[in-house]
Amino acid sequence: MKTIQFLDVSKLSYAERVCAAALQGLVNRSGACLYLDYGVYDDPTARRTNENFIDDELWYGKYRAFLGNQDQHNLDYYRQEHGFAVEKIIDLPAALELYKNTYKGIVIWDEALPDTVNAAIMLAGQENLLPLTSDLIEKYHLLKNPVLHDLHGRWADRLQLYTWALDTLFTKCKPGVIACVEPGWQRPEFVDYLVQEKVFTYSLASRYEGLGSQLLMLLAFGPPALREALFALHLDAPIRKYALRWMGKRSAEVRLSNRIQQAVRSDTYPTIFGWHTRRDDELAFMLQLSANGLRLVPAHMAGNFSFHSRIKPLERKLPPKRVVPELDAEGIYLTFTLSDGDQLMMMHTGELGNWYSPARGRVPFNWEVQPLLDEMAPALLDRYFRQASSMDCLIAGPSGAGYVIPPLISDHAAYLKETGRMCEKRGIKVVTSYIADPCRTTLGQLERYKCDLLGYLAGYAVVTRALQICRKDLLFFSNQVPTLEEITLPSDELLKHVQARIDAVEERPAFIAVHLFAYRTTVADVAGFASQISDEHIHVVRGDEFLSLFSKSKK
Repeated sequence: MKTIQFLDVSKLSYAERVCAAALQGLVNRSGACLYLDYGVYDDPTARRTNENFIDDELWYGKYRAFLGNQDQHNLDYYRQEHGFAVEKIIDLPAALELYKNTYKGIVIWDEALPDTVNAAIMLAGQENLLPLTSDLIEKYHLLKNPVLHDLHGRWADRLQLYTWALDTLFTKCKPGVIACVEPGWQRPEFVDYLVQEKVFTYSLASRYEGLGSQLLMLLAFGPPALREALFALHLDAPIRKYALRWMGKRSAEVRLSNRIQQAVRSDTYPTIFGWHTRRDDELAFMLQLSANGLRLVPAHMAGNFSFHSRIKPLERKLPPKRVVPELDAEGIYLTFTLSDGDQLMMMHTGELGNWYSPARGRVPFNWEVQPLLDEMAPALLDRYFRQASSMDCLIAGPSGAGYVIPPLISDHAAYLKETGRMCEKRGIKVVTSYIADPCRTTLGQLERYKCDLLGYLAGYAVVTRALQICRKDLLFFSNQVPTLEEITLPSDELLKHVQARIDAVEERPAFIAVHLFAYRTTVADVAGFASQISDEHIHVVRGDEFLSLFSKSKK
């Protein structure tokens, strides 16, 4: 029986958590099992970046009861299903003493220039060091440990720092991956994985308002007729390159982040972990990284992945199957998908607690998951397949193996092949594609590189068109709800819009796909909505059943 050493870091400061997470990465790289408890998300800063995803009213009134302590949920699972024993370490000083042979010295980062923590994280991973602030060295009586790097006064700003890091540390880091981690969020949960895997880590802006970002927005979301013409004339690549160059000329941060992103090379597909900076938003970040040929694995607040990555899965199970029902010629078919399953935080927290809800299994429901976990945290992904009921349909999050904006990526074929490979390994048949109305060029690539997929439920939100395509080798059905303006509606308001769609149906059979914003609407909300349906011709079905029935209706 293997033993997990357990350390509660929920009351520690940011600098102490950085130290604990880095220690965890070094320890778990060595083959031991150190697990950290970050506590419950009662601190409001744990539920926002530059957006207020879940305010206190929502958190305490709706989510907290079934999410609870996410780290404890996972620890209980590993103990019960994998047979681990758990031993508690009393505090961080005790952990530093227990694992003192794991680290060789100290790297001091400068709180006056917070980005130095990312340099310290990289040096910690490469040289087996503890990243500490000066006061922590004294507080924890670590003065006897050699200080191999003191980062005070080394650089005037983050541009100098990350230029040095690119020139000095990049080639010593793990190839094929980088990470963007914003020190200002003060959420060090993913530091353990960055240290363990020696991932190049930076924090630079992605956005510069003006022509460059407007051109990328045009390729992704512009008027359909204009986009069709640009892609048909193969103007998308030169426009993309010009847009990135234009933004880089006007922002030194964007220029350097372009250099870093474009330097990543991979045998599969280049990957970036993390999230956007305080100077950006999600869309700006996604536009840049997609245009630079990267896929994102969102890792903000994703704790214990150096642990998850080391646990072997149990005997592999495929997703539960159900017999596709006969097509009801008078039917109205609904399917509901929970958003944001591509995020490692969502995977670690049981889909923001929805997986633990008593309502799971009461209604057919689609759960986005991150297929890349099959290689980076296989036992965590395996948990969902082992526990899924016949009502649960596990599908790939946007837009497959990693988060991208499909019209912008330079090598869509490589990305689709990788998505097909990863989905086939786990028997995933349905993918959420980020954009509801891609151009014909993108649709042609989806059709050509279909692999073993059944089809796509498309669109985080409807911006222009909501396409419904049924061809021999392509099932592509766009979510009609929500529209862009409806994304953040409270659950009751959103479900009223779904009901309005039902009431407006004129021709049957009809199909309505709904993509739920995970921070407003839960599986319990959908189960409650479904329980009130009295019309025998209104059916809530899984995503795979939905696409199969849609295909039948077109024959």
